[in-house]
Amino acid sequence: MSILPKIDPEFKSLIPPLSPEERQQLEQNIISPRKCHDAIVLWEGIIIDGHNRYEICVRNGIEFQIKEMKLPDREAAKVWILTNQLGRRNLSDAARIEIALLKGEFLRKKAEMNLKHGGRPQKNDEKGLPKTTKRKPDAINIQESLASEAGVSKGSLVNYLQIKDHGSPELLSQVQSGQLKIGTAHRLLPKEILRQLDFADKIYNFIAKVKPTEGFEAAYPDIHSGLVALSEQLRELIQNLEKGGKRETSA
Repeated sequence: MSILPKIDPEFKSLIPPLSPEERQQLEQNIISPRKCHDAIVLWEGIIIDGHNRYEICVRNGIEFQIKEMKLPDREAAKVWILTNQLGRRNLSDAARIEIALLKGEFLRKKAEMNLKHGGRPQKNDEKGLPKTTKRKPDAINIQESLASEAGVSKGSLVNYLQIKDHGSPELLSQVQSGQLKIGTAHRLLPKEILRQLDFADKIYNFIAKVKPTEGFEAAYPDIHSGLVALSEQLRELIQNLEKGGKRETSA
């Protein structure tokens, strides 16, 4: 083999790791026929796609094909890696959003470098790279573009960003690992719980206003005591969550 592929730690870190099940399946697909069907893709001798295939082939003495990509620079290689990863079907929504966010950041930096060196961005075939500096895209358009890039709804993107900003590290980890869906995790955010509890409290207040006042407690003691207890619990929980939110903000 004329080219010995090299592994760049930064390039490799851009690629979401395979789950144990995915890794086992890939290994089986290569070892059983003693053949690697997909080529290892390189840029200037560095692997940009196929790290797992390469490791499996080398460890088991299986030959593999090499495909060299022509890209203008290292930043373009990073964008290619991320775009290629977005084509994977087995990624969670959280993983796809993270890749789209990272790709957007690389494209933004590349646009800034183009501005610095040429006065305005150079043309680029990569999707999402600005071609003019006359108007900055607003936040809504950016969110829609990122959601489209990730292949998720705008609502899922917004919810995920809120989880990153306001959720606990444990909650974010559960979303990124696929243990929790984005929508489920979003409903567990302190702010979202407060919103739901506030709605529940309004329902209680409505019931308290429309229920018969005279003789209600005597006629329906269980319902009355249950409503009172529910109201007290709701308000106590709301106060505790509000205190926790203030501590988190001040920290």
